[in-house]
Amino acid sequence: MKSSDFVVESMFGKSIFKNESTLFPEYVPPELPTREEEIKRLARNFRSLLGEEGSFSVNVAIVGRAGVGKTALCKYTMKRFEQAAQARKYNVKFLYYNCHSFRSKTAILRNILSEHFHIQSRGFSDEEILEMLVKRLTRENMRLIVALDEANMLKSEDILSIFHAGEYFGSEKSMISTIIISRPVEWRSLLNVPLSGHIHDQLDIRGYTRDELLKILEYRAEMALIPTSYSDETLNMIADICANSQNARHGLEILYRAGKIADLKNDTFIKPDYIRAAKADVYPELRKDVFKDLKIHEILAALAIARNLLQTSRTATTIEEGYESYLLACEEFNVKPRGKSTFRAAIETLNKLGIIGKTVGPIEEGKRGRRARITAFDVPAAVLVDRLENMLKKQL
Repeated sequence: MKSSDFVVESMFGKSIFKNESTLFPEYVPPELPTREEEIKRLARNFRSLLGEEGSFSVNVAIVGRAGVGKTALCKYTMKRFEQAAQARKYNVKFLYYNCHSFRSKTAILRNILSEHFHIQSRGFSDEEILEMLVKRLTRENMRLIVALDEANMLKSEDILSIFHAGEYFGSEKSMISTIIISRPVEWRSLLNVPLSGHIHDQLDIRGYTRDELLKILEYRAEMALIPTSYSDETLNMIADICANSQNARHGLEILYRAGKIADLKNDTFIKPDYIRAAKADVYPELRKDVFKDLKIHEILAALAIARNLLQTSRTATTIEEGYESYLLACEEFNVKPRGKSTFRAAIETLNKLGIIGKTVGPIEEGKRGRRARITAFDVPAAVLVDRLENMLKKQL
């Protein structure tokens, strides 16, 4: 077979998938099995925006571990809230921002004005941009609901200033409401007294039980796969694997990877060995949505830490050792290195994103001072190195 024939075969040959995109992390399905109560609670929180009493903003927090459906819950509920409100002549607009991609209040506000109201804001301060936005919303009598996912990437005072936007600029109504989405540890670090005083409800999203995971896998498999390509045993095996982590995203990625393995082997059925192989290759900590928005020097910093851990066979390294590895990585990939302060900032970002971990402790017994220890959590350093090197080869 010619090489060109392999391409055609890959494009148009047989596959066990009928719609593989329904297993992607960013996909929001038509229904959210097992989250009915959370959907009702979230929607009811914003009901006051539709009445005459709706002169105040509504601020809600959705808090839960990775893979429990926080983002899907928010997008699913609020898109339907927006559609139902508009169908009844209420002027409500819902916007979603992932703070991995939009890492500052300025970036978010500028995008809102330019993309959704066609107002150029270059050269204006944050306060001026907020004032422009509030005036526009007031003129159109529009209630804006902004979801800030991975909100810990922002400063708490920046979030607070969005809460106060209407009060600052003399609007009779607070036209901007927010949904803050965060994991528990990051939420605790973000929360302070002024911020907590403006949160009207906090939805603590629990992990999925084994039976709930199975129900989700059944629902998504029906959308994604040809019916004869899997069995109840297939889905039960994946549900068992993910039962401890209670992470639906983990299970869906294993199902997707196992299906791709079957396709590569020209098989028409997902065998248990394919699931085992997919499990060994899938780490819920290595989330695609996090990695795709990393900047070049953040990727290089993460690679430096991972390589250092791999080469020394230690569980943790230091800023100083990591920076030396970073300089070598920059030279290897022909990137001009930044100073140590930039490297430290990259480490802080990677720690916030959960890609690496950082703790601070005493230097050693009998000596004064403290030193940061950098680790890679539960992801094998070799796996992290491979992922980061592939990213750099594609981008540079």
